[in-house]
Amino acid sequence: MPTAFKEWAVICRALAQGRQWVILRKGGIVEPGGQFELTHREFLLMPTFLHQSAESLVPEARDLLVDIDADRPPEGTVVFRHRARVIDAVRIESLDAMARFRGEHVWADHVVEERFHRWRDELHVLTVEVSALPEPLVVRWRESFGGCKSWVDV
Repeated sequence: MPTAFKEWAVICRALAQGRQWVILRKGGIVEPGGQFELTHREFLLMPTFLHQSAESLVPEARDLLVDIDADRPPEGTVVFRHRARVIDAVRIESLDAMARFRGEHVWADHVVEERFHRWRDELHVLTVEVSALPEPLVVRWRESFGGCKSWVDV
């Protein structure tokens, strides 16, 4: 059974367009201890539409939100269009160390800071390679897809 990684639709778009090369992850509320664990090095990208906003992005990336609702799947379905492969994974324990990743993602500084300081001062940074699936994979929505977590079984 394939695994998917939940991420804002706008970030999935940035990854697919090569405007972002890293994924920053703190951990989902329902994950054990609220901490992220890299359990899969290859996964589908599952676009989510909650919490994303123009203010959460650097100004030069706000155009990624134009027509983002066109990517929203029909009610009761999930559409996977891309897969990712982790090239490198590091845990950052200093906000100053995060500065080297600026320019490799489109999140606004305040979002990175907020994620870094939530619960414990650290972030996981995944450098990924993203490719389009030969055809979109459409599946029915399942209750197990819901909630604030990083990974779902498709």
